[in-house]
Amino acid sequence: MEHPRRAIVPAAVTRIAFATCAELLVLDPDDELLAEAVRALGAEVEPKVWDDGDVDWGAYDLVLVRSPWDYHLRRDAFVHWAERVAGLTRLRNSAATIAWNTDKVYLRRLAEQGVPTVPTAWIEAGATTDFAALLADRGWSGRETIVKPSIGLGSSNLLRVAPGDPDGAGARHLADLTASGTAMVQPFIPSLATEGELSLVWCEGALSHIVRKRPPAGEFRVQPEFGAVTTADTATDEQLAVAERALALAGDEAPLYARVDLVAGPAGEVWLMELELVEPTLYLAPAPGSAERFAAAVVAAARG
Repeated sequence: MEHPRRAIVPAAVTRIAFATCAELLVLDPDDELLAEAVRALGAEVEPKVWDDGDVDWGAYDLVLVRSPWDYHLRRDAFVHWAERVAGLTRLRNSAATIAWNTDKVYLRRLAEQGVPTVPTAWIEAGATTDFAALLADRGWSGRETIVKPSIGLGSSNLLRVAPGDPDGAGARHLADLTASGTAMVQPFIPSLATEGELSLVWCEGALSHIVRKRPPAGEFRVQPEFGAVTTADTATDEQLAVAERALALAGDEAPLYARVDLVAGPAGEVWLMELELVEPTLYLAPAPGSAERFAAAVVAAARG
C-alpha cells in the first residue's frame, strides 16, 4: 500500500536586525564579526537604520541594538523608538535599559548606591554656575578638568580644560551645555593617558572577556577613531567587584550584552567610568571565541 506523501514545511528562518545609523549602513568590523558568527548558526542578519520609518521591525525575530551612533542627537526620539520596537518584537537590550542608560545621570544614581565612580559635579539644565568657584569648592582649581554633557556618545562635545581655566573656555562650554541639558564637570584623570581604560565585557550576565584600551601618545581618548589600541587583559578582584556591583544595580533584567569601563584614580582607586548597556563596541577581535559566545546568546534570544 502506498502511503501518502507528507508535505515538507521548511523551517522558518530566524531574522535578526542589527539597529544602526544612516552613517553606518555597512557594519563596523566588530559587529561584522558578530554577524558572521550569527549567520554561521543559520540566522539572517540585516543592518537597519533605527530611525528609518520604512522598516518593518515586527518582521524580525530580534532587533539587536548595535551602532545607532547618532542617538545622542535625538535621545528622546531614540527612547520612544525602543519602546515602540519592544511592542512589536524582541529588543535587546530592553527599552527600559535603554531609557536608563542613555543619560549619564545613571552614574550619579550608582554613586549614591555605593559604586565608586569618577568624582563628578552635576550641573542641571538652566543653572547659572560660577565655574571658578565650582573648581575651588571641589579642590580642582590647580588641575585639568573635563566638561561634557550628560547625554553624549564617546567623547562627543567633551572639552579638556586647562588648570584654572585661564582663557574661560571651560566656563563658556559649561554655559553652552547647560543651556539645553545637564552637564558634568570632572577632574582629568592622568592614568587615562598612560593606562587607558579596562573594559569588562559581559554576555547574559556572565563575564565574557576583558580588554584594555590604550590611547596613542599625546591622546587620552580611548575610542578606536582616536587611534587607541585594544589588547586582551585581566582584572583584579577589586576591579571585578566594582564591575559586578555596578551591573547588579543596573536593573532587574540581566542585559544580553554589557561593557563596564574602569579607570584608575590618582591613588590607584578603581573607579567606574561608564556602564555601557546600549550600543557598546564589544571588542570581540582580541578575545577568541567571544564572537561565537555572543552569537549563541543572540540567536537564542531571537528564537525565544
